[in-house]
Amino acid sequence: MERYLEQLLADIAFATQNVRLPFVEQEEVSLFDWVSEEEEERTAPTRQLEEWTGISKVQLPPPEMLSDEQVNRLLNALIKMLDAYNWMFVLQIDVPERIQYATIRDNFDQEAKVKRWHMGFFELCRPGTEHGKCSLGEYCQCRFFKELFAGFSDEELSPEEERAMELDCEITHLKRKHGDDWMKYYPYHLDPDYDDENGNPYDYGFGYECEDDDDDDDNWWRR
Repeated sequence: MERYLEQLLADIAFATQNVRLPFVEQEEVSLFDWVSEEEEERTAPTRQLEEWTGISKVQLPPPEMLSDEQVNRLLNALIKMLDAYNWMFVLQIDVPERIQYATIRDNFDQEAKVKRWHMGFFELCRPGTEHGKCSLGEYCQCRFFKELFAGFSDEELSPEEERAMELDCEITHLKRKHGDDWMKYYPYHLDPDYDDENGNPYDYGFGYECEDDDDDDDNWWRR
């Protein structure tokens, strides 16, 4: 298996360094060439990921045939390759590497959009898959977002209620993303218990000062 893995890693490295694009990259780009994300999503050409990269799903060994160290090497190589093709493999919560690899392998036979201006994202599951039934299992991203936004309401909230809801959602996200280490990323600026004596949100040591009540809220970052 190790000899086969080394050859596979070499093939992936070659694919990473030799991305074939259906358009000519220009050294000088005009502002008029740019398109919105919505337009590019609609008009970008598609390619079968296997055909585009030259790496096929059947080349990727089942995770149960690999050691943890081999999974780590193969996963890192695949993520680097997907980045090179602007077809990003992105997860919002911590997921064990073996499950990450299985997710890429199981869904590698997908179409990718060849985007020039905006990022494209690797499809983590097939359309219509029931939440929690994909390769990610308990780490299902669709279920994560459904739970994350479950507390949102269409009702008009007071600033205090809206802030409390944002704090609750952020904590839920951090616990799922970082596990036991979530407190390292605590959103103090959303917690009124950490406001200063003037009621200003926690400033993380930046020392923001309100100059006067007439300041444009959009210019807070200039202070």
